[in-house]
Amino acid sequence: MSTVQFLNVHKSFGSTEVLKGINLTVEEQQVVCLIGPSGSGKSTLLRCVNHLEMTTSGAITVGGRMIGYDVHGDRLREASQLEINRRRSKIGMVFQSFNLFGHMTAKENVMFGPIKLLKMSKKDAQVHAEELLKKVGLADRMDNYPSQLSGGQQQRVAIARALSMKPEVMLFDEPTSALDPELVGEVLDVMKQLARDGMTMIVVTHEMGFAREMGDVVVFMDNGVIVEQGDPHEVLGNPRHERTKSFLAKVL
Repeated sequence: MSTVQFLNVHKSFGSTEVLKGINLTVEEQQVVCLIGPSGSGKSTLLRCVNHLEMTTSGAITVGGRMIGYDVHGDRLREASQLEINRRRSKIGMVFQSFNLFGHMTAKENVMFGPIKLLKMSKKDAQVHAEELLKKVGLADRMDNYPSQLSGGQQQRVAIARALSMKPEVMLFDEPTSALDPELVGEVLDVMKQLARDGMTMIVVTHEMGFAREMGDVVVFMDNGVIVEQGDPHEVLGNPRHERTKSFLAKVL
């Protein structure tokens, strides 16, 4: 069974249609990179996966189940908030902004979710958090507050925090776009290791080097539709569509 499946997904904000019938399958352990110009619908599509945005029509399933809806007869009904949160806990998400709790240390930020939502003991959550912070290269920064960390370090804490919930899928929404150029590499290195470890990932990115190196599939979106998708070396190196060629000429 595919891990994530998009079935004719539409999304409108008022009279503006942002997603216009997206069909896409993300297999288990795949890294799928969404690229395209600003306003093409990439981030909206990502936010629909864990029901941060409600789809207007169509369906998204993760592990065969919809996150925000249940089927009742031939109709969809929005699931309870408790059930949405339970299903959403299997999906980690890392945003452009770090959204860390400023009054908590790096370790406390990572411990928060497992204690609050997974009902993990404080002792077990601490051990779990320390392991994850070591994994993202922050063994010596566990007791620092966000204000004492660089942007790259804060984003790595955010990744560790998302991983603390033991997700089946990780979503990344332009995770390096808010970073100074010299800090981008340290975040991408963590993401590359996650990919090598077999994490299923959907990544909205402008980092074409990452897409080429780590992506199993690159999806080029424009104006709410998938224009082109396929092997990264084909899409980035030998695009078929003129719109893809035009976009890549500006970013490569």
